[in-house]
Amino acid sequence: METPTGTRLDILELLLREELSSQQLSERLGVSSAAVRQHLTTLEALGLVVRRKLVTQPSRPTYLYRVSPQGMRIFPKRYDMLLAQMIDVLAERQGPEAVEQTIAAAARRVGEHAPSRVSGGPGPERWRRLLEWLETEFAWQADVAETPSGPRRLTIHQCPFQDLSKIQPDVCGVFFGSLIRALCPGAVVDHADAPAMPACCAFLVREA
Repeated sequence: METPTGTRLDILELLLREELSSQQLSERLGVSSAAVRQHLTTLEALGLVVRRKLVTQPSRPTYLYRVSPQGMRIFPKRYDMLLAQMIDVLAERQGPEAVEQTIAAAARRVGEHAPSRVSGGPGPERWRRLLEWLETEFAWQADVAETPSGPRRLTIHQCPFQDLSKIQPDVCGVFFGSLIRALCPGAVVDHADAPAMPACCAFLVREA
């Protein structure tokens, strides 16, 4: 799904801060009420906003809108900076092995919460469900392709650890390697050369 732009993005940014009616949005944006309602209808259909009824007059209820959990995902967050500091402190106090073990344990925990349909079934179908789960649950874009040598090539686009990897170069391999092994028991996972695109990482996966 493409990130909303223009007036729709302006609406979402206002609704991040507080619930607002279409009339209030119209006044703040300097856009007609009809146009705002049309944008809200589209955003609601995309699952990016939700509304609740505020009854002021029985014949004319007012709806207040807010950003949905799915809508929150389109806004960048600097959790990576906080995570980097936490990992840096852990490395200083307990050493790099503790960092690797912690990242691997977190990945396995994520894998444990995956629906059973993600980790079961035949190879191609399982990978299709896995990619859907990564996108739906975490908004991670990924794809899988066969390679001439046999293993599948998993490419993660817009890797969530792109900034953290600058100070912890192994974080991608440890996390995604542990996650894949948790979902595909017995799989052998190796780092592969990533595409010549920013924030991408790739892995070769040999299933048992």
